[in-house]
Amino acid sequence: MDLRQFRYFVAVAEELHFTRAAARLNIGQPPLSLQIQVIERELGVTLLKRTRRNVELTPAGHLFLQEARLALLQAERAVQTVTRAAKGEMGTLRLSFITSVPLVEVFTGAVRAFRVASPDVHLELKSYASVKIIDDVLLGTVDVGFTRPSITTVLPSTLEILPVYEDNLMAVLPIDHPMASGTGPLPISALKDDKFVLRPRGSGTGFYEQVFDICAEAGFYPQIVQEAVEATTTLGLVAAGVGITIAPEALRTINVHGVVWRELADANVTSRIYLIYNRNNTNPIRERFVEGFRKLELK
Repeated sequence: MDLRQFRYFVAVAEELHFTRAAARLNIGQPPLSLQIQVIERELGVTLLKRTRRNVELTPAGHLFLQEARLALLQAERAVQTVTRAAKGEMGTLRLSFITSVPLVEVFTGAVRAFRVASPDVHLELKSYASVKIIDDVLLGTVDVGFTRPSITTVLPSTLEILPVYEDNLMAVLPIDHPMASGTGPLPISALKDDKFVLRPRGSGTGFYEQVFDICAEAGFYPQIVQEAVEATTTLGLVAAGVGITIAPEALRTINVHGVVWRELADANVTSRIYLIYNRNNTNPIRERFVEGFRKLELK
């Protein structure tokens, strides 16, 4: 039995009149009567009680009408689901990002707009280090990544790369630091004798790699007195006077009392956040999401 036969029966059961049902289905009345007989023969039950004047549903016919309606509704849903999924309107989009990305308005605004436009898309959001994000995008376990690679990082050619945000690396000092009250850009060489709170080199976080490069260009290697993984922990330790750090300006939105942010006078202190995805993997949901960022100017 196919969906066409379900439609035939539902039309007759709702109209309780073969001629009207045939007109509704845009077919002849004799073929419609024949199809109902075929259905009853296949099921081995009488669904309709026919007289010269009217048509009535049998108890079995009432039950079959409920199930036939459900079958047609489910079939319609299946078609709509597949069609919407092909258009990128349904499904799951896996996003990975570094810690500072949710603090950037261009990201939060674009995600909010996408959620409003695509309420049936489930966003799977996870925060990782840049190196893992790049690996996951290459492997296809993540659809879209947001990373802040070092200026010396060379990204694989299979990745599509879209710059979405640009800010500067800044010195973050305890409020009682001798240079906390200064004005104007601060050369990083002035901090060569300070103790730093940083992630260790090779931790996979792009801007920390850049910090080591900037210090090397200034002729020194940062003295790391404390390692910290989370940005909030790093800023809190600076406020406690444990040491100083270098961080992207986006982290200033974390309102930590007892720290002062100073611009750096050195070259190569600009840091960019990139949206990346694997161009070899097709995903209509991803395309709709990325298109929202393509319409935005780099900020």
